[in-house]
Amino acid sequence: MRFTLALPLIALTAGAPLAATETEVTSAPTELVCEAGSGQKLSDIEAVPPVQDYEPSPAMWKIADEDTTIYLFGTYHVLPEGFRWRTPLFDKVMAEVDEVVFESRDDEEVEPGDLSVDQLRLMLLLREYRSDTPISERLSEQNREKFLRLLDAADIPAARVEHGPPLMAMLAIVMAMIEAEGSQRELGVETIIEAEFKESGRPISAIEDFIQVLENMFNIDEVTMIDALEQGLTEWDGCELFDPADVDWSNEHSWAQGKLDAADLEEMFEDPFGKALYEVLLTDRNRAWTDWVVKRLEQPGNLLLAVGAGHMEGPDSLVTMLEQRGVTSNRIQ
Repeated sequence: MRFTLALPLIALTAGAPLAATETEVTSAPTELVCEAGSGQKLSDIEAVPPVQDYEPSPAMWKIADEDTTIYLFGTYHVLPEGFRWRTPLFDKVMAEVDEVVFESRDDEEVEPGDLSVDQLRLMLLLREYRSDTPISERLSEQNREKFLRLLDAADIPAARVEHGPPLMAMLAIVMAMIEAEGSQRELGVETIIEAEFKESGRPISAIEDFIQVLENMFNIDEVTMIDALEQGLTEWDGCELFDPADVDWSNEHSWAQGKLDAADLEEMFEDPFGKALYEVLLTDRNRAWTDWVVKRLEQPGNLLLAVGAGHMEGPDSLVTMLEQRGVTSNRIQ
């Protein structure tokens, strides 16, 4: 049975800067012992890119008053090479706007080997939430070995995650799986947009402090996090990670075609950890972003607000919250 972790919302954080401190642990990576052909290492998997048989048209909205225009564009943080998502209308908007605003960013230029302020803040945050008990020892005996096997298969040093918040281990595993499937942050929408704005010398900013968002995530009940990890490990046979030929690209295709489907988000309400994560990652942030947009409309300007597409779906979407505040978002793509 392939490994799955029921955390689709974690993909919303894929564009976040991640770092971790090394700590001494007593647990050692466990050597994979599986049937011939089924003991996978993520580094050995050759990704199979998705096939697009359609013209892309990801969702975009326009919010405007007398002297302010905000284009709202739902992004995908990580994408596979060659995945098409740009349109003539998007390129027109890119040429027209004066600035771009992302969810978060770490643009501080530092010398090679040095850490940025946000990376240092993250290290301090991880130390604050450090646990003396390794994650593996908080798991059931049957899943303890699986967890260490999974870290080893994903080339994640146990020392990097064992004493940190369980959520950081989950993030590291999910990101390793996403990268093994062929998606990269360097090919994500924000990375592409940022490079073009830097080249043109236009302003780039962020709507929030992502270190604070991470801290809010860390404050989710740890027992709930461990239970979610237990569930994923219990359903995994400890050997096969995934078949690259069977990777499900349906979410990427739906996004590129501008389809809004909250089905994945609704599934999170069936799981206590999913419900908690939904509240922290979507509802709370969308509420804060709604306040930001309403206030920003008081200033003249022409800007692009590029944030994760998951924030545009469901009953607590940014578009819905803006509508409830009397701000109309007209979909233009």
